[in-house]
Amino acid sequence: MNNVQGRIDNLSTDLASTQNTLSDTKRDLGKAEKAQELAETARDAAQGQAEDAKARLSKAVSDLVQQRDRANEHEDNANKLQAELVDARKFSESWRLFQQANGTQTEIRQKLAAFADVNTQRANFLSENTILLSQIEKLGVELSRYTGTSVKVSLPQNLHGTVTAVDTQFDFVVLDIGESQGAREHGELLVSRGEKLIGKLRILDVKMDHSIANILPDWKQDEIQTGDIVIVGN
Repeated sequence: MNNVQGRIDNLSTDLASTQNTLSDTKRDLGKAEKAQELAETARDAAQGQAEDAKARLSKAVSDLVQQRDRANEHEDNANKLQAELVDARKFSESWRLFQQANGTQTEIRQKLAAFADVNTQRANFLSENTILLSQIEKLGVELSRYTGTSVKVSLPQNLHGTVTAVDTQFDFVVLDIGESQGAREHGELLVSRGEKLIGKLRILDVKMDHSIANILPDWKQDEIQTGDIVIVGN
């Protein structure tokens, strides 16, 4: 009977001890869960702070890039303005030297006006001279018709044309160049076919867009044909 009572007492003691241990365990578990909650809260806060820090860092980097771009733009503008200032100073100095050599703006305008007037007079003189020379040539040609003398008439060096018709019986040809191209009566032209010299012509009659020329017998190397080229000789 004493053994049973002792066993009951031991079990009661063990039960009480186990219950105390369970209470301690539950208490420790509660503390652990609380600590875990605090840790998770701290972790979430830390993650939020980290994301915020990343966002602020990204913004700071973007702002830095923009600041550098603006700084580079300002530097480029400053360099451009500096270059323009240097060019302006050079132009100002060049203009000062130009004025020193040629006078003030008013004096330069007067010189330019005088030059323009002289140039106009020269152009008029050349035009009148050309007209007079043409009249002299025409008078010389008219005179040669009555005297039978030969007169030399100058033709434009770039004058050239083509034989469009040939009369072998009377030794004359028709050319596709006339007064509008610079052809003149008694002007002389060489006839060629390829690189071969065929003969020489003397213009007898000139119309606006064509002319008639005689074949000079002393220069005849071959029979002149339609399509042969005529050019001004030396």
